[in-house]
Amino acid sequence: MSREESLIEILEISLPLPPKVVLGYKKLDPVFTSGDIARVCDISRSSAKFYVNKMVQLRLVAKVPHKRMYQKYPNATTFSSWFRDLLKLALEPLENGLLPLPEDKEDEE
Repeated sequence: MSREESLIEILEISLPLPPKVVLGYKKLDPVFTSGDIARVCDISRSSAKFYVNKMVQLRLVAKVPHKRMYQKYPNATTFSSWFRDLLKLALEPLENGLLPLPEDKEDEE
């Protein structure tokens, strides 16, 4: 297995979106539909809808009210820019103990 294949395999395992969708996200306009993702990423429409919903959950994009459209956040024009913000705002503070984990409800009982 080549170095590139190994790196892509690691990305497939560790990222919340497949590399094909991460690559296609950069090519999307600031306002797009799930059909645009299907076309750009060469995936099925149902897969595109699934990944758009996942992007909304991750707060990578926002749903445009009353339309079947989605909008990139200004600081998240690429997946990597969104991920850098996530590292800076959440992951590093978590590792440094500045972002506490919420207590489990079972622990309180």
